Amino acid sequence: MQVKPGHILAFLRRRFGAVLLSSVVLPATLSAPAPSGPGTLHLSSLTLPPHARISPDADFGRGPGGAYYFFSSSGTNRLFRLTVEHPMGAKDLWRETWTGVALPSLPDFRVRAAAIGEGHLFLGGERSGGGAVVRSFQIALHEKAGKERVALKGQVDYFPESADVAVRVLFLDRKARILWLGYDSGRVESGQPFLFMHDRILWSDPAGYIPLPSETSLSSGPPPLLVPHATLPSGVPCFSCRFYLTRRTPNPQGEIRNDPVRAPEGVGSSMGILPAGPGMGFFEGRSPRICRIPEPGGNRGLSDCHRVVSPESPVAASWWGNRLVYLFPPGGIARGLEDRWVLVRINPAYLSSGLEKLGPGEPLDLARLIRRRGAIVALPAGAHPRRRTLADDGRDLVLFGASHLYRISPGS
Repeated sequence: MQVKPGHILAFLRRRFGAVLLSSVVLPATLSAPAPSGPGTLHLSSLTLPPHARISPDADFGRGPGGAYYFFSSSGTNRLFRLTVEHPMGAKDLWRETWTGVALPSLPDFRVRAAAIGEGHLFLGGERSGGGAVVRSFQIALHEKAGKERVALKGQVDYFPESADVAVRVLFLDRKARILWLGYDSGRVESGQPFLFMHDRILWSDPAGYIPLPSETSLSSGPPPLLVPHATLPSGVPCFSCRFYLTRRTPNPQGEIRNDPVRAPEGVGSSMGILPAGPGMGFFEGRSPRICRIPEPGGNRGLSDCHRVVSPESPVAASWWGNRLVYLFPPGGIARGLEDRWVLVRINPAYLSSGLEKLGPGEPLDLARLIRRRGAIVALPAGAHPRRRTLADDGRDLVLFGASHLYRISPGS
């Protein structure tokens, strides 16, 4: 007897309630990796509830217990929460709950950026009269009529020491317990304007920060938006310094400085900066390059830069254990999959080895390296991945589309 998928979903809706949608996880189309690759990848695609929709510019965060948060500053000023679990321990079934909460009225505040995590929603923007502000809310959960609800409580505003700065991006650094602020310099950039490494951060604009207070220090009030210094050790201007480097922890004097970093001609970040291995960055733009990032302090700049040759450049990246995963748009990065978005997992040692074999000025053929050394998995046809949601979720990697959750697991 053949059972239609629609009948299965109807049964699951009756079994788990109208507000929940459970679905059988079906494997999407997989591509076969090269024999020399690090192994196969398994992709599972889960359809979100019909009313759940994730916008392309949604800021993304995670919470405990398999919860995911989404906020879009161009939307209706609502924070959405998605929980995903296995009902009754059945590993081949998922149950999703999608809930939202409206933000308090923001008549005097234009939101430009958001960060979600550590039980907080942080919003960065400008006041109506001018000047930057970061507003934070505590994310609270409570049950009502047997259903879990989300609420926002405890509004706190942070103001900068200077009134003429504008916030471009927020990033929550859980390791250092710092909320980082990328300030807007007026340059047009469409990609991620920073690169996080284990001990330092490279920025395309000067950065500020808020040290997250501990519960015992809340009585002293919120700290100001600290603006790090941005001068060379010699104190002289640097006209070839287009980037800034900060340590992820304060120096012995309690300061975090923006050390200007020189960059060779042709190296930019108009399309973002992605990781390319320990101490390496992938600088996207009109002419993509991979460069080595200097240590903080001193007068060193980006070095060992090589132009990257590839039919398409990645639009997002994430560390997954000790491997890198890149998200590529449709193109020629994987033969036979030119019309599909693809995820590529690769050992960064192969990138380093490939760069070391090149002479000065020689380009890196990224597509050839990926076909030889990477594991490739294709997203389903018609997928609309949201690049900001690519993240390591413990053992697996997760990526959201407009109405789907994609979970990538290591194959056997």
